[in-house]
Amino acid sequence: MIIDSHVHLGGPDRGDGSRQDVGELLERMDRAGVEKAVVFPFNEAEPGISFASANNFIAKAQRENRERIIGFARLDPHYREAAILEAKRALRELGLRGIKLHPAAQKFYPDHPFVVRILQTAARFSAPVVFDNGKPESRNSELAKLADQVPEATIILAHMRGEGFIEACEGRPNVYLGTVKAKPEHVLQAVDALGAERIIAGSDAPYASMRYEMVEKFEALESLSEEERALIRGGNIARLLKL
Repeated sequence: MIIDSHVHLGGPDRGDGSRQDVGELLERMDRAGVEKAVVFPFNEAEPGISFASANNFIAKAQRENRERIIGFARLDPHYREAAILEAKRALRELGLRGIKLHPAAQKFYPDHPFVVRILQTAARFSAPVVFDNGKPESRNSELAKLADQVPEATIILAHMRGEGFIEACEGRPNVYLGTVKAKPEHVLQAVDALGAERIIAGSDAPYASMRYEMVEKFEALESLSEEERALIRGGNIARLLKL
């Protein structure tokens, strides 16, 4: 089973105007041979309090497409206690399965006190937290410190980007590394350093080709075994989400 672990749904994005509706997503999945997709909101123009309105949309998409769509909430830690309440609502009441945090888009740093609170809340629900990483606001070394501070939380660094993305995962079994827009040689380096069971594939659709990111990229990596491909392209995220 191929599971795309990194897909944007909804929109328009307040920065670039990008959008993707459910029909477009399902068409992309069918063309790429992707059975399931983990989806979360864009940086919505009108997200509601800590993305509450956007999370409602994601929950509706999941509810209406349970065999294909797995919803993650997006949060803004600047809303402080309201962000924690939204995390609990999204995971408990809406039935969403994880959380997406984007430091650059929401203009916060990993040492924000409510980022720790969000991770602690996610851990209580066994919900993974996906971070946009490798930018000045989300340096891999700072995210590694955060993982050490909340070792009970499961963290996915979405990108093989920025200095030390492999080192941030080494010695931290609660940290996984995504392949989103990664160079093929970086995927091989990460597998060699961390093992295939710590790597999770995602496309970043609609910002990148789902077929390339989930299929063609891995077909070109001939040194990977079929077992390694299966873990990276679905088995690892399925294990974390208890699918």
